[in-house]
Amino acid sequence: MDLNQLQAFDFVVRLGSISKAARYLDLSQPTVTLRIQGLEKKVGGPLFTRVGRTVELSELGKGFLPYARQAIDFLQKGVERVQSIRDGKIGHVTIGTLPTFTTGIFSSLIQKSHEQYPDIALEIHTGHNQQIIEMLYDGSVMLGFITHPYFNTDLNKYWIFREPLKLAAHYAHPLVKMMKNKTLSIIDVLPGSKPFILVDWNHESLQWQKAQLQSGTDYIELPPLTALDFLENGKGVALLTGDLIAKSDTIVEMEIVDSPQINREIAVVGLVSADSLPTSYNTFLNLIK
Repeated sequence: MDLNQLQAFDFVVRLGSISKAARYLDLSQPTVTLRIQGLEKKVGGPLFTRVGRTVELSELGKGFLPYARQAIDFLQKGVERVQSIRDGKIGHVTIGTLPTFTTGIFSSLIQKSHEQYPDIALEIHTGHNQQIIEMLYDGSVMLGFITHPYFNTDLNKYWIFREPLKLAAHYAHPLVKMMKNKTLSIIDVLPGSKPFILVDWNHESLQWQKAQLQSGTDYIELPPLTALDFLENGKGVALLTGDLIAKSDTIVEMEIVDSPQINREIAVVGLVSADSLPTSYNTFLNLIK
């Protein structure tokens, strides 16, 4: 008993004749007849009785019809689901990301994925670079959002996000007040930061920050979220991402005339080529691109 036999039976019932069902299904009349006969062998008796040029359901047919239609509906839903899985509209995507890359661009991406593909379940874990790479190796996640550059040659790079890094401070910090009356340069910022907070976003940004330090500079090295807390409590100046600055009600970007454009780069990586990823992952990657 297959879907073709059940559909032939259903259309003969709906249209009242084998010939009409054959025309509707774009099949020959003998093909529809053979399908009905095959179905009758499986149910153990005739499904129709002939009345002139039309056919009517037999008692067996009347008893079988509701179950045949349920089976057709169930099988069609199964086919549709398989097609959706094949097309990447249904599935499960596991992601590892940095704690400092969970807002802004990332949260917009997650929201867009949920809106467009609600049947793709997203599982998100956070950790620092090495933890995310370990998650990839042990199979806990298949996509990792890590700081670029990285030095694991077996990781495949699918995409790179670039976020500008800006010097920032509390809106009541003396340097911020000074900006209203004076154009500031980096030589003004370092001694006036109290303290200058070094944040290790990547090698480039850390080297630039260290290059600005002079003998006697009051500085401290902190993780990004701890630096954010310091600034929100009115202490220090730090290099932060635009997302972290935007989510705070008390922190503002500082305008420094000689500050170069420094970016944090986040690479989306995995252990297999994009072509080898399940289709739901490629659907998610296409949203990124």
